[in-house]
Amino acid sequence: MEGNSNKKQSYLTVSQFALIIFGSIVGVGILSLPNGVVKTAHQDGWISTLIGGIYPLYVVVIGSYIGKKFPKDNILVLSKRYFGKFFGSIFNLIFATYFIFITSMIASYYINLMRTYIVGFLSPIKIIAILFICIIYAVSKDLKVIGRISEISFYLTIILILSSIAALRYGNITNIYPVFGSGFSSIARGTVKSAFAYAGAEIILLIYPLLKEKNKMLVSSLISVTFVIIMYVWCVFITIYYLGPDIVNKSYWSFLLVTGGLTISAINNYKYIFILLWSLIAFKSMSIDAYASIHILKDFTHRIEIKKICFFMYPLFVYLAFKYGNEISRQNISDSILPLYSIFNLLYMTSVAIFVFFKGGGKA
Repeated sequence: MEGNSNKKQSYLTVSQFALIIFGSIVGVGILSLPNGVVKTAHQDGWISTLIGGIYPLYVVVIGSYIGKKFPKDNILVLSKRYFGKFFGSIFNLIFATYFIFITSMIASYYINLMRTYIVGFLSPIKIIAILFICIIYAVSKDLKVIGRISEISFYLTIILILSSIAALRYGNITNIYPVFGSGFSSIARGTVKSAFAYAGAEIILLIYPLLKEKNKMLVSSLISVTFVIIMYVWCVFITIYYLGPDIVNKSYWSFLLVTGGLTISAINNYKYIFILLWSLIAFKSMSIDAYASIHILKDFTHRIEIKKICFFMYPLFVYLAFKYGNEISRQNISDSILPLYSIFNLLYMTSVAIFVFFKGGGKA
């Protein structure tokens, strides 16, 4: 994934490209997505989530613009070209730590969820160690393998989310009233909070050189992100509709309460089945983000094989995921650090896009 060295890579289909972007955004975090926005925007949390979708839309538009001008050079190459090798490398390294942070944060989130509902008898370090062995193995393979995993998990995600439609029978419409009743300032603060939930769309800045049909880059990425926005808005809406704003704030994983409270014909303990199936979705998200971080680091160490970088990164991923601690601690760390990364990413990709605009594009 380094500029023109992509000739050795297998190209992604349009579907795989779009679903890797989708998969990088949608992970286990959707289970607690309503908590943060409802705490701020109350019953209007779903409106904040809708407006927050501007962030990933902006990311894929910027990524598609850069990709159109320089179809063979990803942002790592362009960063060093426009900012100089020294500063460009620093910015690229920060970008790598962003994906390291996201990967380890998702892992910590997933472990806390699994230990609460499924495997409380296992110590966190054992689960994390085993989890990252699987992730590192997937990362060591071609991106096309992760693309196939993303395709499978997409359909599984749709099925699991659609199961929550049954909650429409049991919710109360007054839970979402009055619309806009929380006030503009509350909705605005909730929008900022929801925007962070769309983290991961930045993967487009790394993988667009691997898309075979580059003329479909913008359309496919926009469709992918639109699916994410619709899904996120639905999850927040149905959670508020089913539980009410007050109850949402009392749970770590409020959307799970919606699916866990449903009775599916011929299926007992659907909540546990839902969590187990969602494990594949979590695995997919961590694999994509881990792949991004490791391949950015590969840009610094051309002579070192990917498998060796994976070997060295394994203990770091395990250590970070373990050190985040319980769900309260993890959430506090995320709330403190993720906004800083989001601001950096906005400045980083926007600056590169401005340079591309004034300096002109390359040749396909």
